[in-house]
Amino acid sequence: MSNSSKKCKTLCALALIAIAVLHPCTSPCSNTKETNITEKIVVSKTIQDSIETINTQISQYEKSGNRAALVDAYTAMAKIYFNSNRVEDALINANQALLIAHEVGREKQTEEAYFLLSKIHIAKDLIWESTEYLYNGHRLSKAICDTSKIAWYLLAISETEEYLGRLSNALEINLDAINFFRITSDSIGLGRIYRAQGVVHMDLGNLTTAQSYIEKAIALLSQNHDSLNTGIAYLNMAQLDILKDKPQDAQNHLQHASSILRTKSPKYYSRCKSVNGQLLVHTRKYAAAIEELSVTATQQLNTNDRLGLASTLFMLGNAYLASGNSPKAIESYAQCLKVAHSGNLNNYIRLAFKGQAKAFGLTNKPHEAYQNLNRYVDITDSLFNLQKISEANRLENQALIKLKEREISTQQELIIRNNEKLNLEKYKQRVLFIILLLSLGVIAFAYREFKVKKNANTLLIAQKNEIEKQKNLLEHRARDITDSLNYARRIQKAILRSAQQPEEFFDESFLIFLPKELVSGDFYWLKSFKNHILFAVADCTGHGAPGAFMSIIGTFGLNQIVNELGITHPGDVLDQINELFDNSFEQREGAEIFDGMDIAFCNYNTKTRELKFAGANIYLHILRKSAATAPSSVILHNSQNHTLYQVKCDKQSIGYVQDRTPFTTHSIQLTEGDTLYIFSDGYTDQFGGPNGKKFRHTELRGLLCDIVELPMQMQKHYLEDTFTQWKGSNTQVDDVTFLGIKIT
Repeated sequence: MSNSSKKCKTLCALALIAIAVLHPCTSPCSNTKETNITEKIVVSKTIQDSIETINTQISQYEKSGNRAALVDAYTAMAKIYFNSNRVEDALINANQALLIAHEVGREKQTEEAYFLLSKIHIAKDLIWESTEYLYNGHRLSKAICDTSKIAWYLLAISETEEYLGRLSNALEINLDAINFFRITSDSIGLGRIYRAQGVVHMDLGNLTTAQSYIEKAIALLSQNHDSLNTGIAYLNMAQLDILKDKPQDAQNHLQHASSILRTKSPKYYSRCKSVNGQLLVHTRKYAAAIEELSVTATQQLNTNDRLGLASTLFMLGNAYLASGNSPKAIESYAQCLKVAHSGNLNNYIRLAFKGQAKAFGLTNKPHEAYQNLNRYVDITDSLFNLQKISEANRLENQALIKLKEREISTQQELIIRNNEKLNLEKYKQRVLFIILLLSLGVIAFAYREFKVKKNANTLLIAQKNEIEKQKNLLEHRARDITDSLNYARRIQKAILRSAQQPEEFFDESFLIFLPKELVSGDFYWLKSFKNHILFAVADCTGHGAPGAFMSIIGTFGLNQIVNELGITHPGDVLDQINELFDNSFEQREGAEIFDGMDIAFCNYNTKTRELKFAGANIYLHILRKSAATAPSSVILHNSQNHTLYQVKCDKQSIGYVQDRTPFTTHSIQLTEGDTLYIFSDGYTDQFGGPNGKKFRHTELRGLLCDIVELPMQMQKHYLEDTFTQWKGSNTQVDDVTFLGIKIT
């Protein structure tokens, strides 16, 4: 090698060492001698001196054809420009380094170029463009086993996908990151990813799962004194509390987040104000919300926080819409769309289209409303990649199962405790049933006493002192009644929560359960029996305490018939529960009890997809593609691609019937894509709308055909929103239970 070449190589090395001092993460290994030389260079050379030195080396390497050294030189130059805030010059040199690195074919140099380009694009707020470099860099960092870079890429990609609103991508990368940070015992990285995963599940509507992740994130981040990310996690928890209708919890978490972020991050502190505006909208303080959100939007516009601004403008649109100012709502949603489009914020583009659809619908512009709704559905389909989300959830569940298995293997004593817990389960249910019966008796007695005292007050109105005594007594009794009703409500909730939920058996399903009063006469019931899934929806006579009493008898009756008698054939189950009701109540002349219940009972074979159904005044509805074989001769509604069929029920209730006949069992062969609906009459009997009339079955059938292509959780939200809007300020007339299941 010539002296000139040696001299060039030495100068380049010195320049690279200087850059390493400016940006330590790019030079993970330097010996003591190099450190001493670096300190001398930092003292003696300015940034411009370093640039001139590297430019000289670039010219010499280009002449000599030393392409590998040329990559290092361009990389070093890009780092100097980046750390000097000359981002455009940094971008040019980093791109040049990447092009030559591809030629040379060295993975370490190519990864370094991708790392620089990722940071440069993020600094330029080109978030969508940065993803190409982030994913490529992540792939190469794994190939060269650079754990520090892998950690950086995982966090950066997670934040980028969260920013862009690409939920299925975020779900996948977060699962990889959780596994990586657990293996490397990086508790801070794990805390940050737990927070990100909680946000994804919050956007997907999995609120319980989201809360679990965010709580774990707060614990890890606060334990490691990462105050910035702890504050962000509290901010996310406040958003979750709003979705769960817990305004007081949201206010507490928001105050905690604001106290941390006030000094740590002006950007996130402004986002705290935006979430406060969202809370004001939720608590119907629309004027205060509009004022708060308008001021916050101006601040975020000045700080160029596009994500925060898009969120604030969307909330401002919601505030105007809720306050009845649809034109201002449309204007705010349009501003949100403009900001979201400029930053590729797909989730807010989607939400803004949905908001505009609602606003145009309220201003009697159906064409514009339909266009915006179509755009919302299209973007939702692209963001909510159901196949990816389903696979990611499966992997997430597998990871949790493996973690639990490791815990069980190290704690054998838990097996004994679990067996004891199983043995006590039946005993607890019986005790709970007895407590409920006693509680309902107390409620009935207290209610009767309340009526007696109320009538007595009317007769003794002229006696002031006595009225005062009776008033105090009635107030005391009223508190007792309310306490008893609330206690009965908790008991009924405990029984229903102990029942398994449809999501545990069917990936695509939903359940809407809206009691009219504190306690409900409707109930739902699901159980796995061998390779069959049994499920039922029932509507007991009346509502409130009497209906709740009947629903408890029905729930325990089904458990007894299936668990103890082993009967699962739907018609036989209804015949047996009919006998149970007849034996449970004294039926003699002059003392007949006419209470009972309507019920639909299904037995689904998971292997053959055969569904057996029997109904007592509750029908089974099946939505199937129109081109497929009809499951029933009764057609209720047709859409372009789907037909809604009805499977008939028996026109008799469970309970007091003079001319009782055995219940009929229908057998239907289901196919993939079929959607089943079972519901009580509370939904269609609700008074509301512009003329204060019932919702009716005709409107519900058309609505089901319109939303059949949507995911089941979105169908649930759509049905709940429709019911709430139809009811308006009217009183709910009956308990509502609505079960939907899609066969996959």
